[in-house]
Amino acid sequence: MPTVSKGDLYKLIDSLPERDTLAAKRFLERLLDKAHDPLVLALLNAPDDDEPLDKEDLEHLKEAERDLAAGRVTDWEDLKKELAL
Repeated sequence: MPTVSKGDLYKLIDSLPERDTLAAKRFLERLLDKAHDPLVLALLNAPDDDEPLDKEDLEHLKEAERDLAAGRVTDWEDLKKELAL
């Protein structure tokens, strides 16, 4: 993973227009919050799913691929309307 020095970050902050400093502050605070959020930490440290797909799972995947190839899909906007989102 590439690293960035705090000095590089300070330079970026110094070059921000004043109007963007509040957004930058909120973003950095959110990063700090996430670093201590137990749920985020648990998800980041969770092992990969290593359970093999069973016969039923594989058939559902094949069915989904056939639907996709045949154009039997629902547009995201239509789905949101259908679900009243």
